[in-house]
Formats: sequence, structure tokens, C-alpha cells
Amino acid sequence: MDQTRLERLQKMMAGEDLAALVCRLSENVVYLTDYWPHHGFSVAVLPREGRPLALVPEVEQEYAEQSWAEVTPFGWGLLKDGDMYVSFRKWLQELVQKLGLKGKKIGVEKSFEITGPTYRAAEPVVPAGPWHSLLEDVFAESELVDANDLLSTAKAIKGEYELEKMRIANEIAEMGIRYALEKLEPGMTEAQVGALIEYKIRADGPGCKGARLVRASAEVAAGPVDSTKGTLLIPSTGYQLKEGDFVMVELATVVDGYWSDLTHMAVVGEPSDRQKEVYNTVLEAQQAAAALMRQGAAFTDPDRAAREVLEKAGLGEYFVHITGHGVGFRYHEFIPVLAPGLEGVLEKGMVSSVEPGVYIPDFGGVRIEDNVAVGESGPVFLSTPREPW
Repeated sequence: MDQTRLERLQKMMAGEDLAALVCRLSENVVYLTDYWPHHGFSVAVLPREGRPLALVPEVEQEYAEQSWAEVTPFGWGLLKDGDMYVSFRKWLQELVQKLGLKGKKIGVEKSFEITGPTYRAAEPVVPAGPWHSLLEDVFAESELVDANDLLSTAKAIKGEYELEKMRIANEIAEMGIRYALEKLEPGMTEAQVGALIEYKIRADGPGCKGARLVRASAEVAAGPVDSTKGTLLIPSTGYQLKEGDFVMVELATVVDGYWSDLTHMAVVGEPSDRQKEVYNTVLEAQQAAAALMRQGAAFTDPDRAAREVLEKAGLGEYFVHITGHGVGFRYHEFIPVLAPGLEGVLEKGMVSSVEPGVYIPDFGGVRIEDNVAVGESGPVFLSTPREPW
């Protein structure tokens, strides 16, 4: 168990006078228990003192981390099991008594519009009206407050345990990218390239350095038109690759609830001199931004460094998005955000994508994205830094 992570969160809870956190969202269950829910019907509770507690469907019990949480299984999904909300109510009522929560302030998930998926991404489960009505009933004599800001702030700082999990996610992601990009040839479609990436990750990711549950979503944008649309992460299409095309791979990979967010570039065949020039300039901008991922730098500093490089090269007008965003327990987290005009100071352990890009009409788009942690004196790459072309 990552005791440091939980003790830090419990100290923050004490500062807010919270007696407990009650969570259903997948990313928060991972944060409290190191267990990535499959179906979304698990509940995690962290008291201000002591171990987390988790209510987990029987079918998922073997995946719940017993070393982290006191795990209680419940029947779900079969005729014998009945209404799962009866199980929720019974377990929560028992915890009110066991943990002495009556009349106390309880942190719950109220305000969210984006959340990380469960493993069964084909049918995400998001707790809403019935769940919140149950909480209001069970904790009728307590004060329920929104803990989303507290949890988001806590999750923004990653310790060595989280960083190692993210290194594994990045390693598995890069395995898929290498596999597909080595096979590029004219006539392949964007969708086929993306499918090769996802295939390799799903096929060989489980078991890699202890990984168990692995998912990936690859979007491929190629050619002088689609690659310029890569600013908005467009879906892969049936566009057939041609000799000399840029190929942009945007890849989200999640391993046991920990995320990687990468963008890699390739060219079908050999890159032209102009393609090399633009790519290497974007790489220079990315490295300049990454160099400022150090404790005490402002959120704006990496972004400014990247823009200065691109503006000097005459490419500044084509850099139309932010330089980076948080990543870790979700594909996109909101702390930090590397962008102009934002207030905030980088702290050791924050992790951000670093992804400047340019999108030149009738030429193509180039974006280079790594996941970089903030170190005391400089960047800590969790993915493999790129080399010049």
C-alpha cells in the first residue's frame, strides 16, 4: 500500500474537517484502493484515520487490492443477488456505526462532468440520482459536501508509486506504437494503423511488468488534411496512406487505472527535408517546454518556452492549442494546465503532457507528446524522449 499517498489525503481531509470520503467514480476508487473497477458498481470509503474500505462485486474480488483496503464482496448480476442498492445501503449503514460517522461531515462526488472510465468502457456506469438519494438517506444526520476539488488537488501530486505505474503504462503504449509504425506502407488506412496499435497493446500488455487490466484507444490522422485536424483528436478514417504522408498517432492507454497520453509522428517512406525541418523544430519546442517542468516554475513557463521556439522559426501562428495538461488517474486531468494566462506553480510530483504542435494547411500537422513529471530541478520523463529526424 502507498501509505504516503493515503496519509497525505487524510491530512487534507482533516484540514477540511471531513470524517470520511465516499467514492464511486472509477478514478477515485483507483486513488483510494489501487483497484480499477470493471463494471462501476464498487464503492470506496476512506476514513480520516485507518485503512480504506471497499465494497466490490464478487466477480471482481480477486482484482481488489486486499493489501490496500478492507474488501467486502457482494453478489451482483445473478438471480440470486437481488437489488444491489440493498447491498449498498446495508454496507454504508454498517460503516456509519463502525466508523462513528453519524453527524459528521462526509465528502462525496457531486460536481463532475468528465471522469475516467471503468475497465468495461463499452458501457460506462456513472452514479447519479439514485446513488445520491441513497447517500442523503443513509447520511441524513450528517453533512454531505462536494469533495471533487479536494480529490483533484490530491491526485495532481504523484509519488514514486504512481510514477512507476505511469512508466509501465507508457512502456506498454510505446510497444504498440512501435509495432504499428514499423509496418507502415502505402494503401493502409488510418483505421488499420490504429487497430494494429490497439491489438499489440491488448495482446501483449497484460503480464508486462505485472500489468493486469489494459485498454487503449488509438486515433490516427494522416496526410496533409487529416493530420492538420489532429488538434481536436479526430477519429481514424478510411483514408489510405500515401508515400510521403505524415502519420500522427494520438494514443490513450490505461493500465490498471493509470494513464498514458502520447502523440507520435511518422512518415510513410522517407521524410522530405521540409518535413524533417518542421518535425525537428517542434521537437526543439517540446524539449524547451519539458526543460521547465521543474518545481517552482509557473504553469505558463513551459508554454512560453515552446511558443518562443516556434515563433522564432516562423511557425508560431500554427500552434493553436495549449502545451499540456495533467495526466495520471485520467486521460486528461485539470491540474496542471500548461497554457498562456493561467495562474499556478508547478509542484514536485505533478505530471503533465508536453505536446506542442503545428498544423500547416496543405502541408500537414506535427505534434510531439510525452508525459513528464515535475522534478526538483528539472523534468522526469515517464515516456521515451524523441530523437531528431
